[in-house]
Amino acid sequence: MNYNTDSELNAERVAINASNIRAGDNPPYLVADFLAIYPQFGPDSIGKPIMPLIVIQMYIELANASIKKTRWHTYWEVAMGWFIAHFCSLYLQGTADPNSGANMVMEAGRTHGLDTSQSVGDVSVSTDYSIIANGLDGWASWLLTIYGQQLSTVGKLMGKGGFTVR
Repeated sequence: MNYNTDSELNAERVAINASNIRAGDNPPYLVADFLAIYPQFGPDSIGKPIMPLIVIQMYIELANASIKKTRWHTYWEVAMGWFIAHFCSLYLQGTADPNSGANMVMEAGRTHGLDTSQSVGDVSVSTDYSIIANGLDGWASWLLTIYGQQLSTVGKLMGKGGFTVR
């Protein structure tokens, strides 16, 4: 953006500070960086990729646009990993063999609700829907994976910092 005066440039800086926006570029974050932390998304024991590398790269680019080092500081690398792992997990939930037919492909892409309770023999598991219901104001989809839960927990803390208006 071109500024006609220093006061216009200063007004832009004040607006950014007041809005608590953090601008700046991130350092490089590569597929290899992600897979070093989360090898479960890499190749299996026979070398077959669990996730297409192009999909991981796509989520790295999305994370890079969303998770700024100027906001997350020393948490940046772990936040990038949580963000990417969250989307990789959701991606894997929606995958199906393209040869399985239209119904299986459609079923894989269907949203999945949470079980309120399930029993097998003497073992019973219940889910507290209030966790998701209370998160509908902005973090609900992040609560669908453990990675998203970690990101949202720390993200709430990172966003609470003070700001100054000059």
